[in-house]
Amino acid sequence: MTITEIRTLPTRHAVTTTDHTATTDDHARLAITVHQPGEPDPSRPLVVLVHGWAASRTVWHATASQLAAAGHTVATYDQRGHASSTAGREPIGVERLARDLDTVVGTLTTPERPVVVVGHSGGGYAALAWAAGLSATGPSANGPSAARGGASVKRLAGLVLVSTASHGQNTPANEVKMMGSKLFSRALGTPWLGRRLLGGTHGPSATLAAREANRRLFAATVPAVRAACFASTQEMDQRAGLAGITAPTAVITGTEDKIVKPSFSQELASALPHAELHRIPGTGHMVPLEAPQHVAHHVHLLVTAGR
Repeated sequence: MTITEIRTLPTRHAVTTTDHTATTDDHARLAITVHQPGEPDPSRPLVVLVHGWAASRTVWHATASQLAAAGHTVATYDQRGHASSTAGREPIGVERLARDLDTVVGTLTTPERPVVVVGHSGGGYAALAWAAGLSATGPSANGPSAARGGASVKRLAGLVLVSTASHGQNTPANEVKMMGSKLFSRALGTPWLGRRLLGGTHGPSATLAAREANRRLFAATVPAVRAACFASTQEMDQRAGLAGITAPTAVITGTEDKIVKPSFSQELASALPHAELHRIPGTGHMVPLEAPQHVAHHVHLLVTAGR
């Protein structure tokens, strides 16, 4: 476990963004934005950022901008049912979201290009499931990953897991019901009240801008999607597949995270073969909004290690 000194990334590159769409096997359309430097380096891994429940790809704006200015090509996308992505025909579930990630990777890369996946909260659950699927099937064209678009032949260069866990996220039924209620949605639409209702998702030093951005994202998410997301982890237990994930991994947790408690991050880091735990003092669950520079720093270190 480490508390790392965070250094500002170099900003040598102008950043351009382009929008794309990926279509899944159940006809969900996933909205993607690619952030890249003016002169991208194709030898570097593609970095894919996966947001959590009731958010959108915009939660990564600061992280993606910092990484692209430092020379990395970064993709963000809206998970199914969120923001500009459609819901598709299949219900929301961790394995379904892992297949969506597979579709995004397959749309944006060639099989030869390595990939670094960064998942926050529920995006981390999808990233873990995807990585475990790769390790379970290997490069065989007959494995289930081949049926998902051939991601088994892509090299997973690293994982960054932010405010996430492999198990123990059993949202109570009354909270799931609240997530889908009209009353809760109306309350979220009132700025001061919405920020108060979501106060437990932040650390004590979170800025007003970060708290308001989180409220807006939560309020903009379709209530049924919020409820389905929080219900999807009630039986989640990915511990059996962790030992097979051999990619270098940074596990990041805020010391004040009340949603996914730091003990779960510590357990996750201990179970993964090549993982380091990094704690951010005073930070809550919404690390991409509260401390985006920490995420960018650890992604940059992971991608450039040994170069």
